[in-house]
Amino acid sequence: MHMVTQGDRRTLSLVLILTATYLSVEVAGGLLSNSLALLSDAGHMVSDVGGLAISLIAVTLACRPSTPERPFGLRRVEILAALVNGVILIGIDIFIIYEAYQRFLSPQPVQSLGMLSVAVGGLVINAIGARILSRASKRSLNVRSAFLHVISDALGSMGAIVAGILMFLTGIYVFDALASFLIGIIMIPSIWAVLKESSNILLESCPSGVGIYMVKNELKNVQGVKDVHDLHVWSISSGIYSLSVHLVVDSLTQGTEVLRNAKQMLEDQFKINHATIQIEEHCIDEIVH
Repeated sequence: MHMVTQGDRRTLSLVLILTATYLSVEVAGGLLSNSLALLSDAGHMVSDVGGLAISLIAVTLACRPSTPERPFGLRRVEILAALVNGVILIGIDIFIIYEAYQRFLSPQPVQSLGMLSVAVGGLVINAIGARILSRASKRSLNVRSAFLHVISDALGSMGAIVAGILMFLTGIYVFDALASFLIGIIMIPSIWAVLKESSNILLESCPSGVGIYMVKNELKNVQGVKDVHDLHVWSISSGIYSLSVHLVVDSLTQGTEVLRNAKQMLEDQFKINHATIQIEEHCIDEIVH
C-alpha cells in the first residue's frame, strides 16, 4: 500500500526549486534567440512550476492524519492534483501545437547557438528533476503527473537541441516549428494515461491492476465459499484499494474462518487491505465479523 511520505514532499520541493530557478533563464534565452522551440519548452516549464506546486500542496495535505470524519484523511487530494495537472498539460500541448503550426507557415530567423546553449542547460536540469522523481512516480499518481511534466520538458529541451543543430548546419528555420509540433504529439499518450487513471479513481472504477473477475474467482476458491455476489473494488488513492463483497457459505459456523482466509488472500494476491465482507448462509442475511 502506498503511503504519502515526507520524502515525497522533499522530493517535490527540490525539483520545484530547480525548475523555477531555470525557468527565468529559459524564457530570457527564448526571447533573445527568437526560438519557438525554446519558448515552447519554457511554456512547459511554466506548467511544471505550477504542476509541481499543485503536487506539493496535495502531498502536504495528504500527509495529514485521518480523523473519524475522514477515515482516509485527505489522500484523494493527490488524485485531484493529478487530474488538474493533466488538464493543464493538455492546454499547454494544444497551445504549443497551434503555435508550431503558425510558425511552420511563416518561419522566422532563430539564433541557433544561443538557443542550443540554453536548451542544453534545460535538458540537464530536467534530467536531474526526472531522476529525483522517478522512484516516487512509481508509487503515486500525483507524483507521476509531476514526473510527466518534467519528462515533457526534457523532451522539449531535446527537441530544441536537435532543431538548433539542424538550423545551424542548414539555415532552414522550419526545424524550430517541426520540433515543437513533434514534442506536442509525443506527449499526448502520457497525458491521456494520467487523465484516465485519475478519472477512474475519482469515479471509483475497478483499479486497472486488479481484475474484477480474477478477484471473484479467487474468492470462490476460498475453502467454504459457495458463491460470491455484490462484489465491488475501487481505489481510495494510488495503490490503496478497497473492496466490499457478499460471500455465501453452507453454515454460518464457518464464517470466522472463511472471513480470515478471504481477507488474507485479498491482501496477499491483490494488495487489498481494506475489505468489508458479509457472510451469508444461502439466502439468510446474517453478518459475521
